[in-house]
Amino acid sequence: MSDIHPVSQIRVIHSDRLDGKTPQTPGVIREVSFDGRNPDAAHLSAFRGTIQPGAATGAHHHGDQETVIYVISGKARLRWGDKLENAAEAGPGDFVLFIPAHVIHQEINASSEYETVVAAVRSGVDPIVVNLPELDEYAEPPAIDYTHP
Repeated sequence: MSDIHPVSQIRVIHSDRLDGKTPQTPGVIREVSFDGRNPDAAHLSAFRGTIQPGAATGAHHHGDQETVIYVISGKARLRWGDKLENAAEAGPGDFVLFIPAHVIHQEINASSEYETVVAAVRSGVDPIVVNLPELDEYAEPPAIDYTHP
């Protein structure tokens, strides 16, 4: 439940109120804290992403939105580029790059035992996920497959 302070319009979205009704990528569970459905959101959206143990998303991008990711727990690997030719890893407390608009990327949980949890902020209020299955041949395969039926 949100706590609304009438003078400041600051809201607190408690973890049990995050909303999973947003575009998804197999292997990542995105739970929105705020987006365009929040009447006060004009420029940003934010969500918690849980990357399942051993999971790897397919190649995707977020349209004209820029993204910043903060690793809460686990070990995240990010690949990016037209053929996912670049890679970097980050752990708890690390900010994962600045992902520019339209940059093709893939998120991987580097652990097959533990989930990786991240917080992400995007420069738009509409949830945009453009999955690119035509780039599967370049993507790192998951250690555990979480593809939705």
